[in-house]
Amino acid sequence: MRHMSLSYVAGDPASKPIDVLVVGAGPTGLTAALEARRLGMSVRIVDRRPVRLRRSKALVVHARTMEVFDSLGIAAQVRERGAVFRAMNLHGSAGAAGRVDLEALSWGDTDFPFWLTVPQHDTEQVLEEALVTAGSSIEWGTVFRGLRQGPDAVMAHLQTQEDTCAVRARWVVGADGGRSSVRDAIGGHMARHDADATFMLADAFTTCELPEDEGHFFIHPDGFLVIVPMPEPRQWRIIAHLPRHEAAGPVPIDAAFLDALIADRASVQFGAHDVGWTSRFDLTHGVSDLTRRGRVFLAGDAAHVHSPVGGQGLNTGVQDAHALIWRLAAANAVDEATREALLDSFAIERRQVAEAMVGNVRRATALLTGRSTLARRVVGSIAPRILPRTKWRQALARPLAGLQMQYRDSPLTVAGGGARPVNAAAVGGGTVLGRLEFGTWTWIAHENVADGPWRGLPVVRAASGEGPRVQLLRPDGYIAASGDDPVSVWAALTQHPVLAALVRPHAAGLRQGASAQGKLTTVRASGRASCRGPGSGSS
Repeated sequence: MRHMSLSYVAGDPASKPIDVLVVGAGPTGLTAALEARRLGMSVRIVDRRPVRLRRSKALVVHARTMEVFDSLGIAAQVRERGAVFRAMNLHGSAGAAGRVDLEALSWGDTDFPFWLTVPQHDTEQVLEEALVTAGSSIEWGTVFRGLRQGPDAVMAHLQTQEDTCAVRARWVVGADGGRSSVRDAIGGHMARHDADATFMLADAFTTCELPEDEGHFFIHPDGFLVIVPMPEPRQWRIIAHLPRHEAAGPVPIDAAFLDALIADRASVQFGAHDVGWTSRFDLTHGVSDLTRRGRVFLAGDAAHVHSPVGGQGLNTGVQDAHALIWRLAAANAVDEATREALLDSFAIERRQVAEAMVGNVRRATALLTGRSTLARRVVGSIAPRILPRTKWRQALARPLAGLQMQYRDSPLTVAGGGARPVNAAAVGGGTVLGRLEFGTWTWIAHENVADGPWRGLPVVRAASGEGPRVQLLRPDGYIAASGDDPVSVWAALTQHPVLAALVRPHAAGLRQGASAQGKLTTVRASGRASCRGPGSGSS
């Protein structure tokens, strides 16, 4: 298509750029838009769909994602719409069985020690309601058609049923899924590796009496079957591996199909009815070769795709968005060299996470979906017996929940940095993470550490003696530097040119905003598609 020009007639409203254009209004895009508004940035968020579809899709929300939602002020609302998943019952070959009590696992210091099942459309609705309250709304029926980058902004071409237009934005976030148009526009490529497996997902109600806060995992020679509870009483998510030779032909996923499948693999008379959303897909894994090009970034499924095993997709996407936006808010307050290092650090850190996550999910999926019936029989006879009794069961808690993720060799940390801080009890009540104001640099100091100098930054006192005595946290809540006292931590930080340039505006008492227009105002909360956007989408 013809690229749009970056030159404007004086007085043209388009000549005033918005801070962030988000393409895609799923959980990743909504998190990006909401966090940007929270940090005082002007936002437009567009989606090619005419309305939000009521599809449950991603179901599990893990602990670290709940911590992100807590920082956005929506954890309670998400929790209210979900159901705590208390146990996983394992069933295999030759009578092998086991039970993993998820509540009894060593969750450690999180305020959200559970798996939470929440249909994706409910999570999206909570995020959207918060975004409207923050002064922005989704522009439905708006298609991203391409972009051209300039030195200080991106020109994006959008199309609605009514018209086409060019939107000038300082930053563009591509959160538009595995077939991302934004990724294509920046020349990115995702090499998808065929997992040689077909998956089926379905939501259905049952007449069978099953504990409604426990799941069941059947490792069967014909393919695995997972049945997990959904928040609505007697409704269940069914996930099944369909070996390729069994998946041929357009067999409808209906009540009869589900009953036959579950009877065969679980010996349960399920009594499926009122079958809702269903999906059948050939499984692929992949990580985009680009996460950033200039002022354009990819997050969520636009950057990585994988199987639903472990429920990592929505969670990783939300955390991508959270990791990105504070950087964009800081970028215009620093010099060009610092800005490039800051923005490159997003690609470096989140690619580490994506590659590790996709690799782990790929290996787990391959173990469960191997081509050999004999291999699946062997796994089914061993896994249910050993998983509940060994240290491997702990992989279902903190590691899967994202609580042990650490940025290694990051350009935005010094020695002792890169990890999530210990969520110790805070002096005066609550926990350390509950006291943080994400989006700014913050000290955590044990209560017995002498006072200051704190350089004008907020301080949260930890009542526990665990971990380093003093930590300086980045705006995303990860540790930038740690040590025995604030003087040594500050010295280490200021010897790092990028970190020093980022933290000094805060220490000097300056508000590090995204732009001169970065104050919050209320924008008309209409979702009607228009190239001008709701209230032009700016502050």
